[in-house]
Amino acid sequence: MEKNALIAVVLSILILIFYQEWMKRYYTTPPPSPLTEQKQPKEPEKITSTPLSPPGGQPKIQTPRFLDGPAREVRVETDHYIAVFTSRGARLKSFILKHYRMEVDPKSRPFEMVSVAPGLPLPLGVELETPNPSDDGEILYTVEGSDLRLTGEAKGHLLFRARTPGGGTIVKGFTFAGSSYPIQMELSVDGSEKVPAGVKLISDGKNKGSKGDSVFEGLLGLVDNRIKRLPGDEIANGQELKGAISWAGFGYTYFLSALLPENGGAQRVTVRQEGAGPVMRLQGEAGLAPGEKGRYTLFVGPKDLDVLKSVGNGLERSIDFGYFAFVALPLLSVLRFFHRFTGSYGADIILLTVLIKLLLAPLTHKSFVSMKQMQKLQPQMERLKEKFKDDKEGLNKEIMELYRRNKVNPFGGCLPMVLQIPVFIGLYNSLLTPIELRHAPFFWIQDLSRPDWESLPLHIAGWNMGIPVLTVLMGASMFLQQWMTPSAGDPNQRRMMLMMPLVFTVMFVTFPAGLTIYWLVNNVLSIAQQYLINRLSR
Repeated sequence: MEKNALIAVVLSILILIFYQEWMKRYYTTPPPSPLTEQKQPKEPEKITSTPLSPPGGQPKIQTPRFLDGPAREVRVETDHYIAVFTSRGARLKSFILKHYRMEVDPKSRPFEMVSVAPGLPLPLGVELETPNPSDDGEILYTVEGSDLRLTGEAKGHLLFRARTPGGGTIVKGFTFAGSSYPIQMELSVDGSEKVPAGVKLISDGKNKGSKGDSVFEGLLGLVDNRIKRLPGDEIANGQELKGAISWAGFGYTYFLSALLPENGGAQRVTVRQEGAGPVMRLQGEAGLAPGEKGRYTLFVGPKDLDVLKSVGNGLERSIDFGYFAFVALPLLSVLRFFHRFTGSYGADIILLTVLIKLLLAPLTHKSFVSMKQMQKLQPQMERLKEKFKDDKEGLNKEIMELYRRNKVNPFGGCLPMVLQIPVFIGLYNSLLTPIELRHAPFFWIQDLSRPDWESLPLHIAGWNMGIPVLTVLMGASMFLQQWMTPSAGDPNQRRMMLMMPLVFTVMFVTFPAGLTIYWLVNNVLSIAQQYLINRLSR
């Protein structure tokens, strides 16, 4: 049995290590484009676009300059965000989320999703089909409307209007609601031109947050009801998605900016590195004809499950719960249910751990009892090994007969451990991914989504370190649990099993504090359960 238990534990560790490495590689920050190494132009207001097609393909997109005067800025504030639009290109210049911070410090500045960056165009641009395809980034729009302050169910509108190079009129309209994140966008062109490239979204391709805690995931999209995820290294080479596109945009661990076309029909998304960051274009296959209106929903906000579901179009699938989402989602729902009563996610994790332990108690009890039975049979097994030391086939038959007579399942100890692996990975994702745990405090821990040592930092000789109190307690509890667990193997195997707490302690140093709380509480409950079983079996 000891051998089987050892195999189960080793497999569990390998799965965890593989999962961690896979997550790191999957969410790797895209490599910098060679264009970012070039010197920035002396006139930062001049924006140019690189061609989507390779040399010899479509003509290069030019940026016409219609600078008839200074650009005007319009500020829109709702219950959830502060957005600033500029009349130059009718684009989004800044977008600040009021309920989220850049740093764990409650006094730190709000989280900014969109900002002006050198070498990076502003989002919500369009391209016009003229003798030479052109970008509207330097067209100066007139603004119909003024600064807005909206709360509750109140709604407000902004209308940007400009003349195109071909003499037509281009109009961008935006509708805001005080109590929700989505922004309704309407685009139309009157005249002889048409808009072939739809609307653009921009990202700097970098992790966000003071410590980069919101990792850049790349391009996300729901195409033909299948989630697509293109990490940064694939974006750099240029990609295109076609089909019935429900939404597409740039994702981070905790935040998302996305466009949702109104019809959701045949659409095309192209994305590639342009200048200092990736640029996404969402367009209908037939383009936007003169007089036709293109309608979109713009979402810039948190990956809050309820918020995303309220937007619709399957936007909640932007949260990656992994292959064990069927476990992670129910656990997250229970966690949020507990939070209604406790107001502390640390306490919620403890309650969730107790609930999981109760549900898995029969499996754990069976595992402990099986180990205890195997331990009692160990002297007889040693005698059989001595008796049949030259007859392996005979030894196996006698051992199986010994198991049968004593009604012992040799796999009874390790099978329950293997069955708990999906629960652990599902819980890992339910604690790692949701934005609720970001900057959530618990006692001395300032952020349950970060390793606990960051809450007790140490700065020695230029090294930034910390004291992992919670992780050390977890390792000590795991060592005690292993020491109390019955062993049916030789002393060398037992010593190897006692080394597992050290391995797990090293691993958990980089894990979120919320997950460490779960493992610590689970160990304490397992110790109590093992103590009761040992007392009852005497």
